[in-house]
Amino acid sequence: MYANQGLPQSLFKVSIPKITTISCILPMFATTFCVTYSIINNFEQSTLTHCQVYNFLPSISAAIGDFRPQVYVWRLCIALHSGPRFLLAMIYYGFHTTIKLGRSNEHYMTLAAVSSLSHITEIVALLGLSYISSSDNFGIHKLFFITFMLCAYVHMVLTMIIFYWGRTQNGRQLTYMESKSFKWKKILFGINLGVFLLAMYFYNQHMNYCQNNVYSYFAFCEYIVIFSNIGYHGTAILDFKPQSLLVQAPVKNYSELEEVL
Repeated sequence: MYANQGLPQSLFKVSIPKITTISCILPMFATTFCVTYSIINNFEQSTLTHCQVYNFLPSISAAIGDFRPQVYVWRLCIALHSGPRFLLAMIYYGFHTTIKLGRSNEHYMTLAAVSSLSHITEIVALLGLSYISSSDNFGIHKLFFITFMLCAYVHMVLTMIIFYWGRTQNGRQLTYMESKSFKWKKILFGINLGVFLLAMYFYNQHMNYCQNNVYSYFAFCEYIVIFSNIGYHGTAILDFKPQSLLVQAPVKNYSELEEVL
């Protein structure tokens, strides 16, 4: 006989930090593998540009391109990480909306909804630009990329706003873990935005002046943008450190529910 026979049975339990870790490791591995493999095995093809000048690093799209197995590894890892990311987007919505702000609650809830929607759209756009390459359809690939970056920044900014707003209302102070999470969110957002603007500068220099190595500088900035984006989403480890996702068998009657409560 089971000791807790009268209680609902736990079917599945996993810590949210573990879900977050999986969603971060997969794209980090995919990026590192594709770039490294392309440098070792497809160096000339992956660093070749329309200018035909020397470059020492491939961009992410060039490292993946139509090369095998890079394209398979990238698409598989992005697909696998999307499930946990969608789940985290919904968990974050609940995380934010459990806080009530009185008269400002409607505006707060709206920002929380927009933040979660932009998070979900960011993931969908990443899937789109991963499975439709620039060589397949440049216009659609470009649209997905713009959508991805725009939604990523909307999500980052709104998350920081509602995170601080909700957790400092009525004179409340951020806890140590909340302060740490908020600090890293600001740092990683600043790095991401600053390096993205630098990447755009190098891209413009490359397109207009075709200088040696400039496209590689752009590519290196791309890597930092990707890893800082992953790091930002990884701050969920701090936000949900003691929490787990639990699936239980349904409660059959009210007496069982009373025992649980």
